[in-house]
Amino acid sequence: MKKIISAAMTAAIACPLATNAQTKLDTTKVQNINEVVVKAVRAPKTSPFAVANIKKQELKQFATTGRELPFLFARTPGVIAWSENGVGTGTTYMRMRGAAGSRINVTVDGVPLNSPEDQCVFWANMNSYAALAGSVQIQRGIGTSTNGDGAFGGSISLATAAPSLIPTVELTGSYGTFNTWNTGVNFSTGLINNHLIFDGAYHETNTDGFVHGTSGRSGSYYGGLTWLGNKFKISYKNIGNFEKTGQAWNGVAACNYDGDTSLRNYGMMNYRDMYNNGLGKFNSLYEELIFPETEGGKFTTKRYQLRDGSYWDKTTDNFYQNHNILNFTWQPSEHWSHSLTAHYTYGRGYYKEFKPESELGKKYGLNIYDNEGNLIKSEVVRKKGLTQNNYGALYNINYKDEAWDVMGGLSMQLFRCNHWGYLTYIANEDVEKQFLKNGKYKYYDSDADKNDYSWFVKANYTFASNWNVFADLQMRCVNYTTDGVNDKFIKTKKDGKKYYEQHRLDIDKNYFFVNPKAGISYTANGHKAYASLAYANREPERNNFTDNGNYPTPKPERLLDLEWGYQYQGKHWYAGVNFYYMDYFNQFVQTGAKSDIGEALTTNVKSSYRMGAELTAGWNPLPWISFEGNAALSRNKIKNFDECVESWNAEADGSYTVHNHYDNSTLAYSPSAILNGFADIHFAGFRFTWHTNFVSSQYLDNSQSTDRQLPCFSQTDINATYTLNLCKDILGLKQIVLGADFNNIFNRHYAASGYVYYDWYNDGKRSSTLAYIPMAGFNCMGHVSLKF
Repeated sequence: MKKIISAAMTAAIACPLATNAQTKLDTTKVQNINEVVVKAVRAPKTSPFAVANIKKQELKQFATTGRELPFLFARTPGVIAWSENGVGTGTTYMRMRGAAGSRINVTVDGVPLNSPEDQCVFWANMNSYAALAGSVQIQRGIGTSTNGDGAFGGSISLATAAPSLIPTVELTGSYGTFNTWNTGVNFSTGLINNHLIFDGAYHETNTDGFVHGTSGRSGSYYGGLTWLGNKFKISYKNIGNFEKTGQAWNGVAACNYDGDTSLRNYGMMNYRDMYNNGLGKFNSLYEELIFPETEGGKFTTKRYQLRDGSYWDKTTDNFYQNHNILNFTWQPSEHWSHSLTAHYTYGRGYYKEFKPESELGKKYGLNIYDNEGNLIKSEVVRKKGLTQNNYGALYNINYKDEAWDVMGGLSMQLFRCNHWGYLTYIANEDVEKQFLKNGKYKYYDSDADKNDYSWFVKANYTFASNWNVFADLQMRCVNYTTDGVNDKFIKTKKDGKKYYEQHRLDIDKNYFFVNPKAGISYTANGHKAYASLAYANREPERNNFTDNGNYPTPKPERLLDLEWGYQYQGKHWYAGVNFYYMDYFNQFVQTGAKSDIGEALTTNVKSSYRMGAELTAGWNPLPWISFEGNAALSRNKIKNFDECVESWNAEADGSYTVHNHYDNSTLAYSPSAILNGFADIHFAGFRFTWHTNFVSSQYLDNSQSTDRQLPCFSQTDINATYTLNLCKDILGLKQIVLGADFNNIFNRHYAASGYVYYDWYNDGKRSSTLAYIPMAGFNCMGHVSLKF
């Protein structure tokens, strides 16, 4: 692959050298060529969709915080974000209109970033991407056709920043609470011989984390070569990411490890109560919870220890990823443009986790019995990982004149992955000696291939000066295969004893999807009205197959999305509203049923919907002050839902499961109101921004029970910066920016997300234990940027 890239770059540079060495660049044309790269996956101003755009300056300012990008996206309507460590770095998640990350399509320069199997973007692997980006467009709902997995909640298009045409160096440094620091450098050589640019960047974030055991280090690097002509651009970009971050995916569990003793029995009804009792940073991946021996006693925690008495360091996720993007963009005339991209991504990583006393047969297929015929339990350390290779190519062609704007596109993506898992420590020495050869025991190994081919054509037609009609048709062909040994084990009997055997995978599925979209808009004198109807399909994720239990084979999800709205842009104020109705067919949801080893299972539910209104407004009464706000109000329902709950007592049918039916229950993780308010004051280099965010209560399962619900929360951040532009260069220094971020200034202790840890019936009474994903209380960070 390196030889191919090297040869391509040599050819790319040699050809223009011979033909355009003396041509002076037209910077306007260069800017237009840069925009061609992402035009295929972005919605134009006249499009009939709900869109939010984030510009370079906002991205640049956000990059100094070290936080992951979803926290910036959460300033736009209908988006919430949270991180496992409570600080906003490392393992981070987001939802858009209640839809989880696997339903949000993400691209960089048009290249898909979603992992093809999980269909997620792992934001911990993308630290400091804000420092590399030139712009971001967020489309809520299905939006326009894009590359990669289907957009069922929205899509995010990242565009890397265009390289500077003049030599520049920028240094940034930040330090704050929880020993969190971020440092970075960006540079560009500027134009060499009027055509060639070499630019690069390195950024890194470190933190001790808010939650115990979540210290970590993550970062990104970038190197690019660009050859610019007046009508074409050839570029090669290498973007690498690394992370070794402490994990807390169990959250702050409000119960014992088995989940059958709730802290509610001790008066701790929510996360704030846990924080007030000294358990706000508890991490069951790092330590165990010690219950008081006497009534009214204090809860304590104790670090996990290995057999030799040493402490378990922490559970870590370790991943390395490298993207290679080779692009040729050509604009032969003012009407036509072409963009051709080849891309290759390599990824390898693992997480390493200490597991307290667990049944070795049930979890790892080690069917070892004690003298009484019971399967042996032991503490273990497991190491689960994967190796990925993802190859692809994109081609887009565009024709544009005064009336028509027509885009065609082709996309190919070939994904190859190996999943593996080892035990690297077993506390029971006899078992360890028997199975751990060369220090490890492989308990699962599987391979997966996914081939994704798609093509689209979309057109905007403007008529009668102010009217625009839009049509978009995408076809997508997907093949997914996986085989080998799964990391789950099936309970059977052997010689009259309980026995767990390997779960072998043999999945080979083909899907063909047709995704049409159409809309109309009217634009005149600052007014815009629009409406659109879009239809999309989405194939199941890997986990929908491997964790399927006894449910039927998973089916593709389908979505019909109706959007309509109005916007007005005046001289000093703007306002807009977008209405939507998203009708899902076969949406995947958790039913409450568990696999043989206790993991939550998902299945298709026939009919569900999300509907709502998204409002935006802003007012600029004076040149130095502005006020903005947005609100997302929604209703999210499953029309008919059958829930399964474990029972400790045999039911009338002889099973140990209680079945509950609900009509029109609320979808989990779907708050009905998300609000953002901003005040911005800027004068003579000073800038002061106030941001208050509110998220209403949300259910943690689909039963719509207040016993399994997160309360609403609100928090406020302040950012202050001062920019000094130097009249005279001092050692080449042109600009100094000093700033400070004050987050959660009212020191609110809240959980941004959570889940039902355990749920059961006993003698007809239902009980639940919960786990919370908290964000830190008041914290701050100072930063400085130097531009040369």
